[in-house]
Amino acid sequence: MKYGELIQFDPIESVVQLRDAGKSTAALQLVNTYVISEEMAERLTQLVIPQMQFEHPVDNKGLLVVGNYGTGKSHLMSVVSSLAADASLVDGLKNEEVRAAATQIAGRFKVVRTEIGATTMSLRDILVAELEENLEKLGVEYVFPEADTITSHKRAFEDMMTKFGDVYPEHGLLLVVDELLDYLRTRKDQELILDLNFLREVGEVCKDLRFRFLAGVQEAIFDSPRFAFVSDSIRRVKDRFEQILIARNDVKFVVAERLLKKTVEQQAKIREYLTPFAKYYDGLNERMDEFVRLFPVHPDYIDTFERVTVVEKREVLKTLSMGMKGVLDKKVPADEPGLIAFDSYWNTLKQNASFRAIPEIRAVIECSQVLESRIENALTPKSYQPMALRLIHALSVHRLTTGDIYSPIGASAAELRDRLCLFEPLIAEMGSDEPDKDLQTHVETVLRKIHSAVSGQFISENKDNHQFYLDLKKTDDFDALIDKRAEALGQNQLDRFYYEALKRVMECQDTPTHVTGYKIWQHELVWQERKAARTGYLFFGAPNERSTAVPQRDFYLYFIQPNDPPRFKDDKANDEVFFRLKGTDEVFQTALKSYAAALDLAATSSGHAKATYESKANGFLKELVRWLQKHMTSAFEVAYQGRTKSIAEWAKGKSVRDLSGLSPHETINFRDLVNTIAGLCLAPNFENQAPEYPVFSVLITGSNRTQAAQDALRAIAGQNRTRQATAVLDALELLDGEKVEPYKSK
Repeated sequence: MKYGELIQFDPIESVVQLRDAGKSTAALQLVNTYVISEEMAERLTQLVIPQMQFEHPVDNKGLLVVGNYGTGKSHLMSVVSSLAADASLVDGLKNEEVRAAATQIAGRFKVVRTEIGATTMSLRDILVAELEENLEKLGVEYVFPEADTITSHKRAFEDMMTKFGDVYPEHGLLLVVDELLDYLRTRKDQELILDLNFLREVGEVCKDLRFRFLAGVQEAIFDSPRFAFVSDSIRRVKDRFEQILIARNDVKFVVAERLLKKTVEQQAKIREYLTPFAKYYDGLNERMDEFVRLFPVHPDYIDTFERVTVVEKREVLKTLSMGMKGVLDKKVPADEPGLIAFDSYWNTLKQNASFRAIPEIRAVIECSQVLESRIENALTPKSYQPMALRLIHALSVHRLTTGDIYSPIGASAAELRDRLCLFEPLIAEMGSDEPDKDLQTHVETVLRKIHSAVSGQFISENKDNHQFYLDLKKTDDFDALIDKRAEALGQNQLDRFYYEALKRVMECQDTPTHVTGYKIWQHELVWQERKAARTGYLFFGAPNERSTAVPQRDFYLYFIQPNDPPRFKDDKANDEVFFRLKGTDEVFQTALKSYAAALDLAATSSGHAKATYESKANGFLKELVRWLQKHMTSAFEVAYQGRTKSIAEWAKGKSVRDLSGLSPHETINFRDLVNTIAGLCLAPNFENQAPEYPVFSVLITGSNRTQAAQDALRAIAGQNRTRQATAVLDALELLDGEKVEPYKSK
């Protein structure tokens, strides 16, 4: 079965010229071939025709038809202007509602059509010249006054329509202009303001006269950033114009009902052909009607095509028409869905020499060509190459839809699977219950093979959303260099960078070390039974360095090197607690090695490379910190006086939340958990060190101890007694009820 047997192909190859609508045979052809979607029918019956008619006065405005190149903008204007000029053409309309509504304007106008080309004339001079020339042909003698002799053009238009009405009392005058936006873009600032003011006047005269104005533009000029500097003028113009948008659905309707029209029998065959493939793709079954109507064009082709904003003069209907010509005599493949997807547009883009003059497209073409070359020469197995090339072509087109060709935006494996309808026959042979997931996995495999084949250059994956994209900044493969450096790192280096991550979770990265040249910090723990802080030391290392920490304090916490620990003797001292990282996994090890390698490379790099390595190192460090926070209860062994347990085992039977002083809605962090467990272990030692230490009712720490003492002294001196002062006096046994009584205090 060939493609040509499944569709009634009606090519769209020529660009509609607005002036052709002035010829009766051409006008008839244009009306007969115009297909109208439900949305367009509503716009015509509810907006265009009511604005054009003059039997029932309304707030008539000018009309702007907004649509990209090749979407049927000129065709629509030709149809509307042809109907306005010739009532006999109404019967050629395909839509019944539009046909009925069109009688209000059919044959009621004399039409003047013009297309603005390369000119330096003002908009006023162009339109006035066209009107004068065509009015003369219609037997109406009228010459507009010179622009520098009048303050407003409204009176001139009124005089013109009076002369016109004398000759054609039953008719209105319709002025149709194409390529208006291209012309406005060429105008200088002051000239543009004058043009827009004249355009506003043209829109205003439509309200009270039998004069109507219809123009075609490539984008909604009112929302265009190109004209932001004349926003006030644009806003005033907008008030006097209505916009008729040609949307993607209108284009799809034209494709389905004209370019790829099908009989009921042909639709049934296509549905039967596509149904077995529906289980491999998300949404194909639900969108089956759309796929059948547009077959063999994938519906997402048009959506993607519309977003390629880098290319201005892209003609979707003409492009699809040319593409269809090439497949009509080809057989429909039986072992895969034979759909034309947006990746096929890449060949059109790269073969058009004029597109290469656009820097963004040239950069993407050069990147894509390198990838294609590497796929053909280095990708294994060879069976992956056809899909790999399609993926590169698709990502090349997608790169031109993102606005910024350097942004880390792309498409996921699942998106590419569905939007290209990629297929692998081996997946079908597997007979899995989830063929769509298996196909997605295969697409991911091919993408990673491409990444490997080009040593990570030119293509990247956004780790946050798993989107793949052409990376035009990636001429150096920083990730691959980091991976390579990570393989050569020694255990000692890994321990050094593990401590960097540990600094973050222990919140001492901004605190100076107690001893220069050593990873030793002064540290506080809470003696929960007495609600008082004890001072000690935090070591990143072993007890071999204990002698460097002076003066002697109440406790010593050690985080031992996990990869290359030094030899040391555990004396089972009652003031020492050891933390050892034991339960790591591949995620932690990969992040640690990558972090160490990135910082190591940053130290020997400069400029952009240095900044990139540092940025990546920060990303890996965040992963390490997240891992330590998540696995803190299970990954560490804690040893005290020869007894070794996990953090969870030390805390068994106790409320860590209560011990750490957290409220119910707070989440315990790594530092608080370490402090709480260390405090549990060391509580008996604190008791031995200071058996008669006061018991406070509020927590007294290094940060509030001075203030608490001052409050207590003020209270003794007879000043106001704060809660903190009461707690201190009571703990020191200086109170007898409310009275200060020192004689019973120890």
